[in-house]
Amino acid sequence: MPRSDRDIVTVSPPTLAHTDFSAIDCGFSETQAAYDRDWISDRFADGLQIRMFQGEARGYVMFQPGRLSWRPIEGGDRAIVIHDLRVADAPGADETTRRLWDSVESFARYYGYAAVLAIGGEGCGVIPRLRRPTHRWLKLDQSACGSELWGRILQGPLALPRFPDDFAQRVQRLGPGLCVQTTGEMADTDRRIAALLAAMGPEPVAIDRLADARAVHQRAVRPGAGYSVVLDGRVLGGADLDEADVLRALHTARRR
Repeated sequence: MPRSDRDIVTVSPPTLAHTDFSAIDCGFSETQAAYDRDWISDRFADGLQIRMFQGEARGYVMFQPGRLSWRPIEGGDRAIVIHDLRVADAPGADETTRRLWDSVESFARYYGYAAVLAIGGEGCGVIPRLRRPTHRWLKLDQSACGSELWGRILQGPLALPRFPDDFAQRVQRLGPGLCVQTTGEMADTDRRIAALLAAMGPEPVAIDRLADARAVHQRAVRPGAGYSVVLDGRVLGGADLDEADVLRALHTARRR
């Protein structure tokens, strides 16, 4: 079995409702939206793993086999892909972060994976740069929006994974007008979309729901695939946008 850490708890389908995972997850709500419980439950069938740290600086890490991951990475079939890593801003946060990274690497080594991958940067859907691991991790790629693909190579030979090179074309394929692309992984997705529809009034808003890992790999318009707002072939942003931001962008576009 992978090397154990007595302060790290494995969250599984039978224990999801009986651990502190929901409380820890909701504790990040000021900066990041909580995850939808039904979405998480469905992902367990896709190999989702969750490790939760219950020390003073609480946190968790979520990860999946690359071919089943909900992050748009090419060449990651032999890798474990970290979907998210969140750690409370509290004393001991750096140590909690290190131990969570180590728990994923231990899992990957035990089961014979060739690498561990993660997406870092700023904003929703990516791991903050201050939580980036440093020891023997590489920056493998960087997207036009600034997101970085981090990798820990465990065994080779391995063609280095990378981001898709057609993000711009994917955005264009969503067509003119306003579109929200979402995986539905966040608990407030439906509320957020309903508020946007109400604010837009008669302005049509297309909804592009990425319903499975394959759709994410083929259609996601940016590395942080959870929620993206697109206007006339341009990504405005993600869950950091509110309705007023989108309205201003729409009015600016219509005056051109």
